[in-house]
Amino acid sequence: MTSMTDDPLTLAQAGEDAVVDAIRRVIDPHNAVRPGILLGPGDDAAVLTCASAQTVITTDTLSQGQDFRAEWWAGAPDAEWPQDLGTKAAAQNLSDLNAMGATPTALLVSLTLPPELTVDWVSDFYQGVVRACSQSGAEQCVVAGGDLGSGPGISVTITAVGEPQMGGHLLTRDGARPGDVLAVSGRLGYAAAGLTLLEQSEQPHESGLPAQDSGTPTGTAAECVAAQKRPEPPLSAGAAALRSQATAGMDLSDGLMRDCTRLARASGVRITFDNTAVEAEARALEPIARQLGLATSVCRDWVLTGGEDFALLAAFPPEVPLPEGFRRIGSIESGPAGLSSEPLGDNRGWDSMRG
Repeated sequence: MTSMTDDPLTLAQAGEDAVVDAIRRVIDPHNAVRPGILLGPGDDAAVLTCASAQTVITTDTLSQGQDFRAEWWAGAPDAEWPQDLGTKAAAQNLSDLNAMGATPTALLVSLTLPPELTVDWVSDFYQGVVRACSQSGAEQCVVAGGDLGSGPGISVTITAVGEPQMGGHLLTRDGARPGDVLAVSGRLGYAAAGLTLLEQSEQPHESGLPAQDSGTPTGTAAECVAAQKRPEPPLSAGAAALRSQATAGMDLSDGLMRDCTRLARASGVRITFDNTAVEAEARALEPIARQLGLATSVCRDWVLTGGEDFALLAAFPPEVPLPEGFRRIGSIESGPAGLSSEPLGDNRGWDSMRG
């Protein structure tokens, strides 16, 4: 996809008003065909329509060097990395709304950018945001506004707004009950494997594989790299879980073990993983481990502790068939809140304060 502005000016040369105009050229056509916005960017605040008495709000930040590296797109077309970054920033927030069983209605995007970046870069970034909002489950989400600032590195903060479905009922972490089935929708470990591919490749865009390999990535390697750079959460899974009487749920952003521990503690239950199911998840990633020259045991690590899967974890009553797209990963039991066993010896996973 090419830029809609074709403007080589840097942000410092263009100035804020020109950058806002470039953003509007991307998001206004997207917003125009969605009914949820009465007053969009251009005033002091946006005005949204509200069909529900409740509003679901979440926010998240991506920071250069901590959450992504520009080097991951080495050799890519200029437009690709801002588009992917826009998609990822939006997707991680949309995933949080999905985990509550809420319908995304609006995003507010705040960007801190180095002044040497171009207006085209910003336009392409918003193309990526719009791409994320065009996925199934987010079709009614508008880009309502945000903020622009200047700084030494790229930082993206998005606030996402949603509305409950199912008569105002939400999917929270605190309702799991002993006897429930623990299930997941979305891939496990792919983003962690993709991160390893990107970090160990000298030309990550061209190969998605270590430097000694060549050619365009295919199959699992390409899917893993995409899962890290431009994730596609299962944004319809939250509503499907609620329709199937899910008792609890959350999105998987910090690793299966860490996030399962959070759900277990919130619900006051014990979680036991199905070892056969975990091993099946890990086997799907074994070709990546072999390509990287790693022991296949690392695949289990990716599945259990790899972050940024943005899959949906949910607990279901045992008598209820799992909705389409979900697969069993464990069970809910009575006992001290937490995990019944810790397959890697500790409760590792992504921690934003530790990296």
